[in-house]
Amino acid sequence: MYSQLFTSTRLGETIMNNRYQLDKVVILSRHGIRTPLQNTLEFLEQATPFKWPKWDHPYGYLTTRGGALEVYFGRYLATWLDNQNLQYTASPSDVFVYANSLQRTVATAQFLTAGAFAGYDIPIKHKHPIEKMDSIFDPSLRIDSDEFKQAVIKDIDETVTAESISKNLAPAFEILADILDYKHSKFYAQYQCDLADIPVEVYLKKHEEPALLGALAIGVSAVDAFLLQYYSGFSKQQIAWGRINSQAQWQQLIQIRNQYLNLICRTKTLAKHSATELINMINNLMHHDDRKIHLLVGHDSTIASLFGALDFEPYQLPNQYETTPIGGKVILQRFRHLESGTHYFKAEYVYQSFEQLFTGAHISMDNPPQHFTLQLKNAKQNQDGFYDWHDFEQRLNMFKG
Repeated sequence: MYSQLFTSTRLGETIMNNRYQLDKVVILSRHGIRTPLQNTLEFLEQATPFKWPKWDHPYGYLTTRGGALEVYFGRYLATWLDNQNLQYTASPSDVFVYANSLQRTVATAQFLTAGAFAGYDIPIKHKHPIEKMDSIFDPSLRIDSDEFKQAVIKDIDETVTAESISKNLAPAFEILADILDYKHSKFYAQYQCDLADIPVEVYLKKHEEPALLGALAIGVSAVDAFLLQYYSGFSKQQIAWGRINSQAQWQQLIQIRNQYLNLICRTKTLAKHSATELINMINNLMHHDDRKIHLLVGHDSTIASLFGALDFEPYQLPNQYETTPIGGKVILQRFRHLESGTHYFKAEYVYQSFEQLFTGAHISMDNPPQHFTLQLKNAKQNQDGFYDWHDFEQRLNMFKG
């Protein structure tokens, strides 16, 4: 893993001086640890001769372990907010919680809220009956014009070329093919080529999620399945049938997942298309809602699209190989300068390390999650590390209308 431990914004440390007051936060969380999706496991049966393990929760649901870790996280966040001296009451007048209408997101919100505000009646709001996607969090395409599709494909092609993705992922696909024993799979019988050489096709269809079919679809599905085993505390002999033997292998494999999200969520056209409704909601919460704490629970695609649309800098999270780790929280913060009354912006990613998720660690003041300060492209920070609020506000306002 990474030898350097980032501590500059960890719990218990104060703002670098007493000139700023935190007055509002929007916390965007990815759901906690879940089981694999049924259609993913059915798809993956063609990628390997090995049998995939059984789970003791329904497909796609938050697990008991996932719920417990969200309770810990909620308690930590409440303490962190207290240490930041945010002035609020644990009541609906100051706390707003909204989740996508899936079991894993609503349950994440419930456990997180129970940890943060135990004993208080904080409602968990969601728009639809459970298992119907809310458009705020849904990356499915709402348009499918030729012009739109051409723009998406152009973005993806340019990113693949600029970042030499095919070349950089080649070692990861070799490792994955060996773990899967791909040469003895139904997919190999069908394609008769190396896993990395299965043609990639951009799938764009109205009312469905955009996707990259072929090698990347197989890769991201398999890596997701292995990660869920790892995060669920499976023994190392059970994770990927005992065929992942080092952290270096994990780091390589997870690059497939990171690049898939980068291409399908962070590229310009898809990011703006997917994140517009969410950004307008955040804008409204920041500017027209008097509550101090807003907790939104969605998905990795939700976070990745937001970063792409608002033009955040690329990053590598310390002590974590995923760029959007399960259960991670992006905290958008508005500060007020006490002397001038001017508002400033800061964004942090707060998340559990790769090891903390594997061990199911009880995060607390003594064993805090990781904190990482996110950067905006084409914006300057002041000497204290804050962005002018107007710079962030302009980015939000671009999505009005």
